[in-house]
Amino acid sequence: MSQRPVYKKLKERIILLEYKPGSVLREKELMKAFGVSRTPVREALMRLEVEGLVRIIPNVGTIVADVSFQQLKDVFEVRSNLIRLSGQLAAARITDEEIAEIRRWINSMKETKDAKALMQLDGELHGIINRATKNETLIHILKTLHDQAVRIWTFSAAEANYWNDIVLEFEEIVEALEQHDEEAAALLLEKHARQFVENIRSQLTL
Repeated sequence: MSQRPVYKKLKERIILLEYKPGSVLREKELMKAFGVSRTPVREALMRLEVEGLVRIIPNVGTIVADVSFQQLKDVFEVRSNLIRLSGQLAAARITDEEIAEIRRWINSMKETKDAKALMQLDGELHGIINRATKNETLIHILKTLHDQAVRIWTFSAAEANYWNDIVLEFEEIVEALEQHDEEAAALLLEKHARQFVENIRSQLTL
C-alpha cells in the first residue's frame, strides 16, 4: 500500500472519529494494520500534522488533535469567506463537463438517505466546485477546511436531519454556476456553509 492510501484511510478514520481526539497512534500498530513499512506511515502522519489533524510529539508518539471551540470558530470564520470566493471563481470558470459531473453527483444524492453517505457526497460536490475555480491554492485550503469541518460536525453529534434539504441546496447552486452568475453562486454557497455551522451551533455552545 502506497503512502497516499495510508494517508487517505488515516484521515478518514480521524475525521469520522474512529480515532478519538487525544488518542495515541503508534507507528508499529499502524504498520501492522495497513500492512506497510514504516516510511508510508510516517509520511502520512507528517501530512496529517501539517493539516492540523494530529500532533507528533518526540518520545511520546502521534496524538490525534483535540477538537476545540476556538478551532471551530477559526475554521468557520475562514471558510465562510473563502467559500464565497470559490463560488465567484467557479461561476466564472466552470466548464460544461464540470456542470455535468455535479449533476451526476446530485442524482446520487437523491438515491440515498444515509447521513454518512450524504456527507461524503457533499464532500465530492464541494471538491468539484473548488476545482472549477482553477485556483490550486484555494482548492488546497478549502479541502483542508472542509475535512476539519466534517470532523467537528461528527464530534458535535449534530442532527443528521441537516442533510434532508441538501439536494435542493445543490440544485440551486448548480443552476447559478451554469448561468455563470458569480454573485448568486457566492451567496448560495455561503448560505449552505452557514446552515452547516448553525446545525453544529445547535449542539455546541460557541
